[in-house]
Amino acid sequence: MTKDKLKIVFVGMPDMALVCLSRLLEEGFNIVAVVPPKKTHETYNYFREFVKYRNLNLIEFESSCNEYDCIKQIEALKADIGVVCSYNYKLSKEFLLTTKMGYINSHPSKLPYYRGAAPYFHVVKNGEKTSAVTLHFMDENFDTGDIIYQKEFDLMPHETMGTIFNRTNFMLADGLVEVLSNLEKGEQLKRTSQDKEGYYIDAPKVNGDFRIRWNSSIYEIEQLIRACNPFYNAFSFFRGVNLKVIKATPIEKKHNLKYGQIALANADSLIIAAVDGFVSLDIIQIGTWGIFRPKEFYYTFSPKIGEILA
Repeated sequence: MTKDKLKIVFVGMPDMALVCLSRLLEEGFNIVAVVPPKKTHETYNYFREFVKYRNLNLIEFESSCNEYDCIKQIEALKADIGVVCSYNYKLSKEFLLTTKMGYINSHPSKLPYYRGAAPYFHVVKNGEKTSAVTLHFMDENFDTGDIIYQKEFDLMPHETMGTIFNRTNFMLADGLVEVLSNLEKGEQLKRTSQDKEGYYIDAPKVNGDFRIRWNSSIYEIEQLIRACNPFYNAFSFFRGVNLKVIKATPIEKKHNLKYGQIALANADSLIIAAVDGFVSLDIIQIGTWGIFRPKEFYYTFSPKIGEILA
């Protein structure tokens, strides 16, 4: 049975949008329109197919959802509230006024910490022990509006960008169900303003520089590798060929070797020297070859102790 107290406009991009929209539909919320990404976006086609399959009202646009026609279509629905999930286009003041209560944004960090486009990556790269999901009302800036829901969680020792991505998508879906259900019951949401002037770690879009610097600490290297997994490539070079590192283990031990030097290479281990110890390369990919564990890599390429990964 469809709930009829709230008329909801849903704005988003996969994968977060698919998870959250599916959950809201399962819970019977009244989604009166869905605003997809641009038609040129790589996720547009399959998101559109999903929306059409669910017989939802799709409001498309040519270059920006802030266009006059798009805004007028949403205004005509007289919706109560909007929900935004993983939408990297800035919404104008006019767009945010198209529903009675405004728009709730879903952000996968403990705001005001890690505002920006890539919290998953930066949280892991910086070695954080905890993170959170946050729902907040939107203003004209990214991730700065009043917080209405926040749930913290511990990061697992071997957390990757991918595991956080998946966990937080489902946690945000839970949060949306709770908040929207409370609104339908007539409850007032507690709003907590964010400190917009204080110093906080930002989470800007990553610049693509994922090369491993072996003159870094073993934990910085291992955290970069986990932060890249599986969407980016933490890499080095072996014999001039790109070597992607998918999983690694830091080993604390003093040494006098050159940074990037292979300290041990056999059927069980591929171990590289860094500043304050060694990094065991547990799963790697070289060039366009397959994915290797140390045993397969050793018997395929015969790496030699003393060779340098640059």
